[in-house]
Amino acid sequence: MKILHTLHWIQFAGTEKVCVDLCNEMSNDHQLYLLSQENIRPYLNDKVELIDFNFEKNRYNPLFLYQTAQLLEKISPDIIHCHNTKELEVMKYAQVFLSKKIPIVGTRHNPILKKKFSYADLGVAVSPETLEYTNAKTNLLITNGVKYKNPTDLSFPPSFNMIAVGRLAKVKGFDVLIKALSKVDFDFKMRIIGEGELKKELEDLIHSLDLQNKVELVGFVKNVNDYLYSSDLQIISSLEEGLSLALIEGIFYGKAIIASDIANHKELLGERFVFDIEKSNNTEQLAQKLNEVHENYQEFVDLFSHVKARKEDFSIEKMAESYLEAYQTLI
Repeated sequence: MKILHTLHWIQFAGTEKVCVDLCNEMSNDHQLYLLSQENIRPYLNDKVELIDFNFEKNRYNPLFLYQTAQLLEKISPDIIHCHNTKELEVMKYAQVFLSKKIPIVGTRHNPILKKKFSYADLGVAVSPETLEYTNAKTNLLITNGVKYKNPTDLSFPPSFNMIAVGRLAKVKGFDVLIKALSKVDFDFKMRIIGEGELKKELEDLIHSLDLQNKVELVGFVKNVNDYLYSSDLQIISSLEEGLSLALIEGIFYGKAIIASDIANHKELLGERFVFDIEKSNNTEQLAQKLNEVHENYQEFVDLFSHVKARKEDFSIEKMAESYLEAYQTLI
């Protein structure tokens, strides 16, 4: 099968990683093309043909759409797989200039309704909640998966080592997390992995709470699996998620996770592992949950082992197989 993925590059975060891992996995048995920017090349294997493409151009410009159609004619894919609505619009509008239409699959990575997502012939949601906002002609659920890599212990200095992973954006709730950390009654080291527009604001918050020796904004790293494996607890404080890739990585590599009670976190992890982040006292509740985990740590690790036993449900191999089966329904 000849498969074309599209990715509007912003920064290397969850959606980008899902797309890259899916391309790399599918390229083992299929001809894979990716329309994106050069920035993403280091993350792709040699079997994936990257075509530099600028999705920032005006998607209503006839010349741009005609040039895009010429590119599609040259590639001649059996299927187009888009990872956001803007890409989907470009691929849909460009097909006005094609004699033969190419089926489009769109993945809905977050629970936000986008009217023009309905242009997709098949919509894929990454979680039951996201499925409610997936409005293509036909819709189904395929959960995200990760490619397992053997982790290395980073041998952090003795402390209760905690980790959070994600873009430094308001939706990730890192401000809530940092404020909650100022209220816990145990010693700890918190590492937040990721880059984003709120970096300066979070740095200022950390200093204002005198947590600069306890909370570290690590930035982007390629070995998130090593950090998860080497930490005692992963915290997901998001205000909104589709299906957090960080959560799935935590199931593969982490010792224990607590997560905000959104999306399907409670269904995946169990009630003991979630906290309410939406109420006015969310900082207090998260601090209480952190204290509870610290005081009963081995109990939480033992309970989490039952979640980890299901990790193969979230493998990249299973995810790719599900997508390939879905593609076949459109060809």
